[in-house]
Amino acid sequence: MKTPKILTLSGSLRPQSFNTALAELAAREFAARGAQVTRCSLSNFSMPIYDARIEAEGIPESAISLHSLFSAHDGIFIASPEYNSFPPPLLLNALDWMSRVRHNEGGMAEAFETPVFAIGSASPSPVGGYRALTAFRQKLSLGLGAFVAPAMVAVAAAYQAFDQEGNLVAERDKAALKKVVGQLLDRIDG
Repeated sequence: MKTPKILTLSGSLRPQSFNTALAELAAREFAARGAQVTRCSLSNFSMPIYDARIEAEGIPESAISLHSLFSAHDGIFIASPEYNSFPPPLLLNALDWMSRVRHNEGGMAEAFETPVFAIGSASPSPVGGYRALTAFRQKLSLGLGAFVAPAMVAVAAAYQAFDQEGNLVAERDKAALKKVVGQLLDRIDG
């Protein structure tokens, strides 16, 4: 059995981001279960707002690079902030640009249909970004053809959900993260 290659990504660039902390915890959990983990930051993939006029001049190299990174992994965990009950524009824009990579350059199938996805959110809200996660699941599965693991981790009241070392405090949040990680790895193995 080969070692699964997992990419973890936060949809936030904010310093001390709860979602970056969640993505890091997921990375540690995947590594503890024997996966090879790549941590990714969208700060390394700056892209303009999607515009067909810009696309006509050529897809940004950063979108092609991020597409290649997605394509090189068996599974992808994305921690998405919740902005007005929706995933953040930064994350959605990156995915939209990646979807424009033509088949002869890798296509949508390689970046979205081949890897298995899992999603989570850490939010100050009492529902932990759950509203954004349902919209994000729809974007990934219906819009991009991805398989998204059924479980999601939605960490509520994120300002008090992590201890000083960045670990989750509540047992339910720890269990939800383990479940998401397990479902993604099981799908890869299956």
